[in-house]
Amino acid sequence: MDELRFDGPRSALTDDLPLIEHHVVDSMGLLRLVAWLEATFGIRVEDHEVVPAHFGSIAQIAELVASKRRQAA
Repeated sequence: MDELRFDGPRSALTDDLPLIEHHVVDSMGLLRLVAWLEATFGIRVEDHEVVPAHFGSIAQIAELVASKRRQAA
């Protein structure tokens, strides 16, 4: 929340909140988020995977990370 400068209450940031539509993530925030996910989880997010279908909500991001970790195992 601090990194992305989300102005809403923490309780509003649910797993299904549309992050882009609610201006939680902008283009620069998305790039920083991808870099953080890669460093934190040891995954590689390909350029073609940086789309709203994978980054539209926390739940979608979690599924992408889980999928990448399953592929690596």
